[in-house]
Formats: sequence, C-alpha cells, structure tokens
Amino acid sequence: MPEIAYTIKPGDTLLSIARLYGTTVQAIVSANYITNPNLIYPGTRIIIPVDVMEPPGGPPPGGSIYTVQQGDTLSSIARLFQVSVESIVELNNIQNANLIFPGKKLLLPEDAVDPFGNGVARYTVQPKDTLYSIARRFGTTVAELARINNIQNPSLIRVGQVFVIPLPQNAKAIYKGNPSKRMVALTFDATYGDNQTATLLDILRRNNIKATFFLSGIWVENFPQLVRNIANAGHEIGNHTYTHPHLPQISLSEVANQLVSAGSIITNTIGRRPYLFRPPFGEYDQSILNTVARLGYLTIMWTVDSLDWQSPGVDFIINRIVDNIEPGAIILMHQAASQTPQALQPIIDRLRNQGYSFGTVTEVLNP
Repeated sequence: MPEIAYTIKPGDTLLSIARLYGTTVQAIVSANYITNPNLIYPGTRIIIPVDVMEPPGGPPPGGSIYTVQQGDTLSSIARLFQVSVESIVELNNIQNANLIFPGKKLLLPEDAVDPFGNGVARYTVQPKDTLYSIARRFGTTVAELARINNIQNPSLIRVGQVFVIPLPQNAKAIYKGNPSKRMVALTFDATYGDNQTATLLDILRRNNIKATFFLSGIWVENFPQLVRNIANAGHEIGNHTYTHPHLPQISLSEVANQLVSAGSIITNTIGRRPYLFRPPFGEYDQSILNTVARLGYLTIMWTVDSLDWQSPGVDFIINRIVDNIEPGAIILMHQAASQTPQALQPIIDRLRNQGYSFGTVTEVLNP
C-alpha cells in the first residue's frame, strides 16, 4: 500500500486525518508506532498508508464516472445523461437495478451527454427531494433557487417539477481538447512518491515535448525541487488537491480548502498560480464543479486512461493509449507507475507516426 508523509496541523486528530485520506486510525497508528492516539503534536511528520483503488478498469475511453446522489435512481441518471438504463447496468455489471446508493460510483458510456455544459442545469424534482437537498447538490442556496424559479413557498415543491439552476462559468468537466487539431496532451498525476519523475522528464526533454503535471500539495511539500524541475523544463502544472481525498465524501468548504491549500503551495514553489484542476480518482458532482469554477479553476478529466497505476504490462499501456487515441485527446498517466517510463517512448513514437503532435492541456484546448 502506498504511503505519503503528512505534517500534523493545529486542530488535527488521527480521526480527522484518517478521514481525509480514506484510511483508518489503526492503520496510521501501526505505520507510525504511535502508543497513544490521543497525543499528537502540530509539526510532527507522520506516514499515512493510503488506498488508491479506483473503480475497476476505470472509465471507458471517452467515458466518465458519476457519483450517485441522494434521491437518484438509475432511471433519473439515465435521463440526466441521455443514455439507456440498460447501458449503465451492463457497463457496471449491476445485478439489481433497484440497489444503488449515495456515494456509489457508476461508469457512464462514451455517448453520455454532459447535462451541465451550457451554463444552466434543468433539474427534475425526485421523490424525497427538498429545496434544501437540491440546493446542496448544486452548491447553491435555497434562497437563490427560490428567487430564480419564482418559488413562493420553498416547502411546497412537487415531484416532476423542473427547476432552472444557473451554473458558474466553466462549471463543467473537460474530457477532450480541440478535435480539429491533430494534437494530444500527455498528463501525469503526482501524489505518492517521486519514483519515475526524473526519468519521465528526461524522456520528455529528449523528445522536445511539454506535458501537464497535476500535483497534490503533499507531493509539492515533499519534493519541491522536483516541482521546480518540472516548471523550469517548461511543463504545465495543475492542482490535484492538497491531500488527494475523495471529494464527494467531504464538505464543499473542505473541497475549497483542498484547492486553496494546494494552489498556495504550488504558487509559492514555482512563482505562478495554477488554473487547471484534476479531481482525485476522477470523482466529482455538480456542486464540486461549481466550487472549483468559483475558485477560478478549469476541471480537467481525460479522454484515455492508460490504467498504468494498475501495472497491467508495458504493451497493455501502449496499446490502450494508441488504440483509443483521437485528435484533442487528454491522456492520463501517473508519475509513480512503475511501467510508465518503458511505455512512454513507444507511445510517443507510434503517435508521431500517425501524424500527432504533443502539447500541454492548455495548448490542446486552445482553438
């Protein structure tokens, strides 16, 4: 199991730290030989064993992951993304379509339509919905919903009623760049250990390629010189939260703190503020996207997940990327994955042979 270093802050408890990282107090106690879990001191550095498991297989190329919300049914999710219930059931190997629960992650098919891409969401009230629960889902307030939809009595809403919900600018997840350019972006997520970073930078340098690195604040704290090396080589740096938590499992204020903390550390290390953001594990809901947009970030997902974090074999990584490539593709890799350096040069060679060039995420997004 991967481990990361963490510096205890005032107000921390082992329980709060464990919740941030999706681990247990006992796991932290065992990793650090702590004799009294109630006696921890600000400034002390401890080791956190972390679980980095993602949904089996990751999203299909071009697909995405949706986190089930309170009141969701497979029918309402299918309507929201304009796909069939059967396609969701098949893709997720669901045995009982009536048994889904808040927090469950569902893979969505490639033809799922982003319902939040035009600056406005239209939400149909579901059984057990309240105006409060709808406002919480979209990261807004009851008063704002009532004002926009001319609701006289917030306690009287009915199933089937459709609400208009304005979204902040850029409050959407971007999965692909400009399809009219035969250019792709290599991206590397960095959270656990330095591992392959120096080797990857050398391969990118030899091929004159600029990539985008999404860095967690913890990684930046642990490896500041590597971060400066990435920036000095001309690569783009994005925000990957401070501690790499499961964002749908924490409050929106904690989400904001994660981005602000990581952004500050990155800015202090390289002298410029990041504006791209990638959610840990690819997990988000609309309220998280709204929060990210209000903080001035673009949420960047990926077109092709290399699955390098699973160590599936060098040939598998190469073929998965090359076989699923398309103009404007954003390719997800990890700097800590042991097989990525061996796969990177063949990927570059094969894509260049197909006429592709390489750019940062910003360059691939540009017209």
